Amino acid sequence: MKTRIKLTLLAIVSIFSMVIKAQADSSTRTAEVSDKCKENNSVFYEFAKNKSYADAAAPWLELYTTCPEYSKNIYKYGAKILNWQIKQEPDAAKKQVLVNRLMSVYDDRIKYFGDDSYIPTPRILGLKAIDYYKLPTPKDKLKKEAYKWMGQAVDGLGNKTDAAFLQYYIILSVNIFNKEPAHLDKLVKDYVKVNDILLVNVSDSTSKYAKSYEQVKDANNQYIAKSKALSVEVLDKIYLTGVEENKLDLAYLSSVISLYKAVGGDESQVYFSASAYAHKIQPTEESAVGCANMSMNKKDYESCVAYLEDATKLSNSDANKASYQMNIANMYYNLKNKPKAREHARKSLEYNSQQGKPYILIGNLYASSTGIYSDAVLNKTIYYAAVDKYIKAKAIDSSVVEEANEKINKYSSYFPEDNEIFMHPDLEKGKSYTVGGWIGETTMCR
Repeated sequence: MKTRIKLTLLAIVSIFSMVIKAQADSSTRTAEVSDKCKENNSVFYEFAKNKSYADAAAPWLELYTTCPEYSKNIYKYGAKILNWQIKQEPDAAKKQVLVNRLMSVYDDRIKYFGDDSYIPTPRILGLKAIDYYKLPTPKDKLKKEAYKWMGQAVDGLGNKTDAAFLQYYIILSVNIFNKEPAHLDKLVKDYVKVNDILLVNVSDSTSKYAKSYEQVKDANNQYIAKSKALSVEVLDKIYLTGVEENKLDLAYLSSVISLYKAVGGDESQVYFSASAYAHKIQPTEESAVGCANMSMNKKDYESCVAYLEDATKLSNSDANKASYQMNIANMYYNLKNKPKAREHARKSLEYNSQQGKPYILIGNLYASSTGIYSDAVLNKTIYYAAVDKYIKAKAIDSSVVEEANEKINKYSSYFPEDNEIFMHPDLEKGKSYTVGGWIGETTMCR
């Protein structure tokens, strides 16, 4: 097998060094050449579709060199064959020859099949950019060529841009900024352009790819935040007047909101203003969250709850809905409204039943509800109910085990003692007991 691979690679290098493309126009091609192209197409295709790239390489190369317009499969599988060969080649110089050939394959695909309706020129450029980004390009360490091609892909495809292209475009732009700070303005424009396209696709309820765009949107935000490419201070300078001037432009405002969230700037006044204006035009999950943060900052808790309820209704993500309801529950907990806090903790669990935090919160609510009974012994039954919740929390969520165990140890020590139970036979160990007051839950006496 190694000998065959070496022979294949030597054949490729030899053919690459020949006068490029001894290819006749299809109208003047001899019958013999045409028959050979047909044969090579059949042979290479059978090998390539079964991933036998070593066997597919020679007939594919002869077909590509002689009849480049013969079939789209030349390019679909040609990129796979060359990528495989590049991985196998240990020699840096020969590897670079293969990389250059792969780029030429993309160029020829544009030449012969660039008007294809499914994979038109912009999409070919996007695929080319991704391969270029992943391969060794010592003369272009910042991958500026890939950045240029991906920009052309995004501009050409618009709202139909592939989700992966939108992710790579931001990666490429950030990588350039990391070495060339003057790229900042372009990075911001790239982010806004990409985010606008993502928002369109994420909100398309009829699209089976909406989830993929949502994942890329989150990934881009995390990448921006991790890179430290942008700061709240920088964004404030850029958007301070822009938000006011574009307060009726929903697309503009939505991009600003996403960008601030990406860099953790959800306490910026600019972010608040953009959220408020956007929410007036067309309420969205993001604008509702922005307005909730603004209200919280102003200690306007009633408005904050209302906006978080809006965010819950507008969100397509159960995880987000669970988070918003948990935020409301914590707010009511701090306001000492225990029934409301429990109500929203339970709502949070309706959206995500495998989280332990809501049970921890409910346990805390119960444990702090002293005074339900005038009888001091019966009053201790609240700790049965509280410990039940802590046990449930750690059973379903490993992230809260330590906290739950601490509270179980603490509040178990408050259970009624044996001499106290003697005067309250209804609290005999093993019996069920319904805790009164606002708690109203049945538990087990210990």
